[in-house]
Amino acid sequence: MKAVARHWHVIDEENKRVECDLCPHHCKLRDGQYGICGVRKNEGGKLVTFTYGTLVSAAVDPIEKKPLYHFLPGHATFTIATPGCNFKCLGCQNWEISQVPPKVAEKTPMFLETFIPPEAVVEKAIETGCKSISFSYTEPTIYFEYMLDIARLAKQRGLKTVMVSNAFIEEKPLEELLEVIDAFAYDLKFFSDEAYRKYAKGRLEPVLRTIKRSFEAGKWIEITTLLVPQYLDEKQIEDIAHWIRDELAPWVPWHVSRFFPYYKAQDLPPTPMEMIEFAVKTGKEAGLYYVYAGNIPHTDWENTYCPECGELLIERFGYTLKSYNLKPGGICPKCGRKIEGVFE
Repeated sequence: MKAVARHWHVIDEENKRVECDLCPHHCKLRDGQYGICGVRKNEGGKLVTFTYGTLVSAAVDPIEKKPLYHFLPGHATFTIATPGCNFKCLGCQNWEISQVPPKVAEKTPMFLETFIPPEAVVEKAIETGCKSISFSYTEPTIYFEYMLDIARLAKQRGLKTVMVSNAFIEEKPLEELLEVIDAFAYDLKFFSDEAYRKYAKGRLEPVLRTIKRSFEAGKWIEITTLLVPQYLDEKQIEDIAHWIRDELAPWVPWHVSRFFPYYKAQDLPPTPMEMIEFAVKTGKEAGLYYVYAGNIPHTDWENTYCPECGELLIERFGYTLKSYNLKPGGICPKCGRKIEGVFE
């Protein structure tokens, strides 16, 4: 459904030009022009969004799929998405719904006629027995207004809220989300501005700023790095591990995920196992307590071990918990160490 957007301002009243302040692209739009995301448009000097209530996906997922391993492990999360993204990742696995060409929204009945109110999303989450609502699959920043309203209602009904994001958002809208989002699964794709620009049409600095601010606000955060061959090198992997340790904390979980070729990156190979092994080793040598590897067959890299005594605390098989051995409060049953996370 089309609605007036938040976070924009007029830059030329006479010519009806506006600037979007939602993300660091700061698209400056003429009347009738769309932003990079493909779902925000200047209509007569007002910025409108075509994604308020325009659900393109809704499902009950395990929270481990986000991936979040230390946030109420094993619980079901009601996950939604609308179309659009402010990145143009060459290897996007959800490109059919994330990449919206200009002018498609104003011609497509789904954008114009679909309206699932925030109340309906919250009710469905409760009805399906979920403990949280997750905003995922595409980039939630692009449906900011819808996400914000759902999250506010969810908090009132006792549900947790999760944002799975590329972290490419401006400071003011982020501050609004920090009031209602409980956990963030952030992508830190590269540690190179050049790689961000070439692969995703993004930038590194705003991503780091968003992640650090969310951490400082006391939100639960887990970081995921998709190991993209040719764009991500060993130096970047080392820099990411050190940045998490030094700028966040050594106990912030780091997920390194195997890349498979999709969309416009089918010339790239899947991530070699040697690269995954290097990333896991690098994270541990940097002093990170919890380093996980995903998108690969079952390994010990899916499990949570006590960083103090090495006790197996949570055993996983894919997105399923095989065993859960933490005591109430997230306490290791062997040595009594409190494990970082949200476990109750």
